[in-house]
Parts: sequence; structure tokens; C-alpha cells
Amino acid sequence: MENSDVFDPAWKDEEYDSENGLSPQQVRERVGKGAVNESVDSSTRTYGEIVKSNVFTYFNLIFVILALLLLIVGSFKDMTFLGVIFFNTVIGIAQEFRSKKALDSLKIISDPKATVIRGGVQETIPVENLVLDDLVIFSAGCQIPADAVVVSGNVQVNESLITGESEEIAKKAGDELLSGSFVVSGECRGRLLKVGKESYVSKLTLKATKDKREEESELIRSLDKLVKIVGIIIIPIGLTLFIQQMFFAGATFSDSITGMVAAVIGMIPEGLYLLASVAMVVSIMRLARKKVLVRNMKCIETLARVDVLCVDKTGTITENTMKVSRLVPAEGKDLDCITALLSNMVSVSYTHLRAHETLRHL
Repeated sequence: MENSDVFDPAWKDEEYDSENGLSPQQVRERVGKGAVNESVDSSTRTYGEIVKSNVFTYFNLIFVILALLLLIVGSFKDMTFLGVIFFNTVIGIAQEFRSKKALDSLKIISDPKATVIRGGVQETIPVENLVLDDLVIFSAGCQIPADAVVVSGNVQVNESLITGESEEIAKKAGDELLSGSFVVSGECRGRLLKVGKESYVSKLTLKATKDKREEESELIRSLDKLVKIVGIIIIPIGLTLFIQQMFFAGATFSDSITGMVAAVIGMIPEGLYLLASVAMVVSIMRLARKKVLVRNMKCIETLARVDVLCVDKTGTITENTMKVSRLVPAEGKDLDCITALLSNMVSVSYTHLRAHETLRHL
């Protein structure tokens, strides 16, 4: 049986035993096909990929070539510019390591065990051992480990962790249960329709931790473009300087290389790169004090360009200290009418709040 992409009344199939659940043989068949509720790994890059992307850059390549030329002629005292490259690379790697560690620790499913019925026997097993079509018992306080459909019973479900909606939702036979949601009250039996990487919560986790390397700030994009242009220009300039000193000025090979490298390094804005990295790290540290997770160091500049922040009605990424500055009606709507409706709504909400406080103190 293949994993369905939609929730349908397939659980009413006569072949499915909605009382005793799967038999041991059916469980083994699904395990053999890989239809197991295994947790998905974070879609962030590996530590090796992070190191590789920060070390093997065009910017670093230019300085490595220059350092090799100085190494050939034994001019070690002129290789101090490598310090700038080293610190710039270390800063980038350290910040991305920190972001990866934080993203990898994101887990929406926090309930490690589930109650399942197999062969008419009720047992508690780890959620990773659940298989497609398992008959699971959901009661108050349980978290839904995989996408399911209610077979029997009624429950009230809270899906705020995955949808942002705080209202409790009633679920009856035939209704879908999204993985990651919590059962607030009631009890039901559910048949798992999507497990492992096919479940809603797994796709949400992969999307939340996915690296978007194509997104770069204007500052970094401009610096990269500048370095590439300069990197191309300095090749003929470097050769010209070397030939001029070696063959026309009568300098030695060692002095020609040293002079050429000194002239070329002055054309590359390595200090600007380090300055940008340091400024971004300082910004990240300030945001970290306010418990903000920065996925990519380069997104700091993008955040600095934001002047309008739009959120949905749940205000998921906001805090309760926000205040309304002004009300702008939609086209064709009367501002006085909207103001009156809002005033009435606030008045009723305040009355209910006062009544609740009075009853609590009685």
C-alpha cells in the first residue's frame, strides 16, 4: 500500500481492521518497504560543506596564489596579509556552525512514544517505529506523530504549533489530523496515512532548515563582484609589473616577485571584506541577546533594509508591546464605520475580560 497524497475515506476499506489494527506480518511488510515514521534530518549543510564554502572562495584563491609566490622566493615577512584572510574565514565558519547547531536542534515532535494497536493488542512504542496504516490511540495531551485520519471517536485539536492558529478544532471520524498538533481533549483512534518524510511536520522541518544560498545581500554581492573584476584585472597588471622590474629595472627575481605582490595586494579590498564581516558579527551578537536566530550572516544587511514588516492576524513573530499607529481603510470602505465596529469589538472584549476577572476572584 502506497502512501496517499490526500486524505480520503480509504480507512473505510473492508481490508483494513479498524478494531485490531495491523497484523505483525503487515507491519513487517511496511517496514520492508520503508513506510516507517523515521524522523527526517535537518536540511542544513554539513559541517564539511560549510568549511568548504568559506575556504574555497575566489577571494581566498587570489591571496593563496600571492602567498605561494612569496613562499617560493622566501619572503615570509611579507605574508602578514594572510591574517586578514584567516580571521575573515574563521568568522564566517563559526557563525554558520552556530546557526546549523541551532537549526538542527529544531524539533516540532516532542512526544517520543505513541500508543498503537497491533493485532488487537495495545502497546506503547517509540514514534520512530510507527508504520503506514498503524492504528494509533490519541488522547488528551498526546501529540500527533504523523499525518492521520480519525477512524473513530472525537477530539479537540490544537494546531497552533504548525499553523499559528490558537483556536481548538473539533475532529471526528473521517477528519484529518496533522502531525505536530496536540490533542486538547477527547479520545480517538487514528490511521496513519503519511509517515516519515511524507508527513506534514517533516516537510515543514525541511523547509524551515533549508539553506538558501542564492539569497545574498547587496553589500556582499557587490564585494564579490568587485573582487572578481579586480582579480581579472590584476593578472595582466601583475605580469606587467614583474616583467618591468625583472627585465627593465634590473631587479632580482625575488625582489620582482615581492614588489609585484605588494603592488597587487594594494588593489584588493581585503580590509573591506573583514570590516563587513566584523560589522555583521557584532549585529548577530546583539540580535542573539534578544533571542533572535540568524541563519545566515549575510542576511543582516537585508534586515537593515526592512522598513515595513507584514504579519498575519496571529502575529506569530511579534510581541504584545506593539501599538496601533493609524488605521488605513481599504478602497471603498468608510473609516467612521470601521472605527465604530472596532470600538464595539474592543468594548465587548474588555467587558468579557472584566467579567472573567470578577468570576475568578469569587
